Amino acid sequence: MVFKFRTFSFSNPIEDDAELPKSFSLRELQDAMQNFSRHNILGMGVFSTVYRGCLANGSQVAVKRAWNLAQGTEKQFKTEMEVSSLIYMHPNVLRLRGFCRTKIELLLVYPLMVSNSLAFLLRESPEREIHPLDWPTRMQIALGAARGVAHLHHRCKVKIIHRDICASNILLNAQFNAVVADFGLAKIIHQRDVKEGTIEWSTSVREVGVSFSPQENAPGSDSGFDSNSQSVPAVVTYHRCKDFYVNTAVRSTVAVIAPEYSSTGKCTLKSDVFAYGNMLLELISGQRLFDLDRL
Repeated sequence: MVFKFRTFSFSNPIEDDAELPKSFSLRELQDAMQNFSRHNILGMGVFSTVYRGCLANGSQVAVKRAWNLAQGTEKQFKTEMEVSSLIYMHPNVLRLRGFCRTKIELLLVYPLMVSNSLAFLLRESPEREIHPLDWPTRMQIALGAARGVAHLHHRCKVKIIHRDICASNILLNAQFNAVVADFGLAKIIHQRDVKEGTIEWSTSVREVGVSFSPQENAPGSDSGFDSNSQSVPAVVTYHRCKDFYVNTAVRSTVAVIAPEYSSTGKCTLKSDVFAYGNMLLELISGQRLFDLDRL
């Protein structure tokens, strides 16, 4: 399958575009990353490995290298290319700098975010306990990420649903300004695809009945609950909202999927807002969403 990058709309002039994505040679990127040395690996994902590199002009870059050229991988990279061609320059959205496509390699080149990702700083950084993020910095990150999401939704040529807003996809520069990244799962809301209607979904909640013990105030009593409390049947609640949506397969980090999207396959801009809210929980608590759920 031939990858026709130039079919994307690069020709239309955009006054705030400083630079259009460049076509790099494989040799340029091999030299930049010391032939894909494992010492330059920044992270690994489902479809790719990300390397740190330095171009011949001294620019620091992050290069995403596909593990293989399977159909799913190529589709994800193609989506990133297409979305990047539609995004205006914005300080809180990661902009594609270039690409390289050969018969055996598929690489995307981005500016290097030297402070890594929010997920790394919260849970993996060796200095996270010695120098934790202070609250003004966390507020700065929250506002920057919000501006980036709003830009995708309302300020580009078309509306773009990111579909995977999470701590690992919020990158940070040297000043800890948040940059929304990774558009492999993004959905462009084309006029031909968008629909308007009522989204309906249901949730079931099983409550635990609690009764107080007659001896709750007795000396030596450390519990006010009856250990023989019984659970009650699940309560089904139906939710409805009227909104613009697109029908698409549910593909995202499990913990950030909005309930209506998970139940109906109807994805709206609010799906990103739900995921952003979950990211805020991680930012405030420092815990993974799965850990918060267990707590």
